[in-house]
Amino acid sequence: MLNSIFLTGILWLGISPGDHQSMEESSINDYQQAILESGAQLVEEAVRTCEVHFGKKILLPPQLPSVSFTHQYGRCYDTQGGLDEHLEIHYQHQHKPENEYTIELYPRKNRQQLNYLSFDETELADHNVAKFYKGPINSIQLLAFEKGDWQYLLTAANQASSAISQQELTEIAQSLIHVVDSKDPTYAKWGNLAVNQTKDHYHMDVIDYLYMGRTTKSSELAEEKFKLWLKKGTREFGVYAIVVFNPTTDQFITIRYEEF
Repeated sequence: MLNSIFLTGILWLGISPGDHQSMEESSINDYQQAILESGAQLVEEAVRTCEVHFGKKILLPPQLPSVSFTHQYGRCYDTQGGLDEHLEIHYQHQHKPENEYTIELYPRKNRQQLNYLSFDETELADHNVAKFYKGPINSIQLLAFEKGDWQYLLTAANQASSAISQQELTEIAQSLIHVVDSKDPTYAKWGNLAVNQTKDHYHMDVIDYLYMGRTTKSSELAEEKFKLWLKKGTREFGVYAIVVFNPTTDQFITIRYEEF
């Protein structure tokens, strides 16, 4: 019914649906151009600029919030060695302020302390602790965590109509952790060993596994932890496999298991 009324109205005004779409696309393009002219860059360009400035590889979370965006852009704030040097990536919808999402990356040495905010803590896959803050309505939601050389701040609008939740921000953080860890050849090596050793130990099939991160005890002792799901017939359960090795010589020491 409402669609029919809307269609009748634009036809009465002499505007075809195609004209309306063209006008909307033109408005979006004009707004994006204004953003770029203000000093922002395309996301890929902003990332490259900050990689050159900091001399470090930058990885963004591959997962985005499940809402629509009309604009995305970035800025590399390279303030000559200042504490505020960082990368910002913005996603927004021109007509939906509740669809607003920002990624900020700070070098660990310049991490933002944010002690003035009241956080709840949640554990991520690599045993790092993510901190979540949710302000009052019409303010922000913030998830802060660290991975590799960077502190990541994921910020979303907190409005009554916002669809981005704490769970989704956490899943986005996990998607980044998995990408970073999957690029580590040591992780892949010990993952294969954990799967094969666990299959032999339990005489069951490993149907899935998740990398939980590394703990370095000393220069001669480190642990890689994996969460595995085992199945044989109708029996199915989970187990943590902790691979202990010498990080200096890269030699395997032992493996232990913790069922859950």
